[in-house]
Amino acid sequence: MPDLKNSFKLYKKRELAYLQTPILAETGYVEHGFSTRQGGCSSGPFMSLNTGFHTGDDQANVLENRRRFFELFNCDYRSIVSAVQVHGTEFHVFHRSDSGEGALPDNARRNCDALITEEPHLPLTAFSADCQLLYFATKQDSPLVALAHAGWRGTLGDIGGKVIRYLEDNYGVDSSHLLAGLSPTVCKHCYIIDDQVAEQFKSKGWDSLPYLEFAAGSGGWRLDLTSINTRQLLKAGVKSENIASNQWCTSCDPGLFYSYRRDKGLTGRMLGFIAISKT
Repeated sequence: MPDLKNSFKLYKKRELAYLQTPILAETGYVEHGFSTRQGGCSSGPFMSLNTGFHTGDDQANVLENRRRFFELFNCDYRSIVSAVQVHGTEFHVFHRSDSGEGALPDNARRNCDALITEEPHLPLTAFSADCQLLYFATKQDSPLVALAHAGWRGTLGDIGGKVIRYLEDNYGVDSSHLLAGLSPTVCKHCYIIDDQVAEQFKSKGWDSLPYLEFAAGSGGWRLDLTSINTRQLLKAGVKSENIASNQWCTSCDPGLFYSYRRDKGLTGRMLGFIAISKT
């Protein structure tokens, strides 16, 4: 299994806290990050660095929070791209002409849960409040990056594996040269699913530890998104030493993370991004 020494680590700059993984940070050509809830201007259940427009927060606050976060990386928040996340396994390739698509309220045009680009300085972004984000970067001469949003539906559908196979088929990427990072997500001790969802995972072969475990007394099952997504990356050909696994739980740490389950739906969103920082 991947070594946790490469998992996302917490950094602080001014009032903002964010996470990065050494696997991507040390490439020299990839910029990336995963935000926390610290350092923003939102209040109430969205306190304080909420980056999601669809949460019910004031849109002016969300824009300011995005500006503050991307300022850490010398990036214009108005140039990012994002999509309308639909908890599926569809993806889209973004080009320079798409710059700014999804950066402002109601201007995201694509319905998909994974984003891919070869363009330098075009940050791909996705949002989470328990779901896991999967970061990808090539180690080859021509840089390419991707970002996928994997909740239980995306994980069940092997969104990570589908992205990798697309990169292999359309860009000639060797999966053994791919770098991958798994963001903070809700841990299995906090994530209880019902029998109907559990049966769907069992039917795909995820019917044993560490992936799925009956939660005695709760009437449900504990689901381990990180273990399943990690296993799917390995099955798709990514080397263990090239995977930054996850040791953070979004539900266990209310001081750092928003959690849809913990906060019963009324909460903000963290933002993950990845970009090619130079040609």
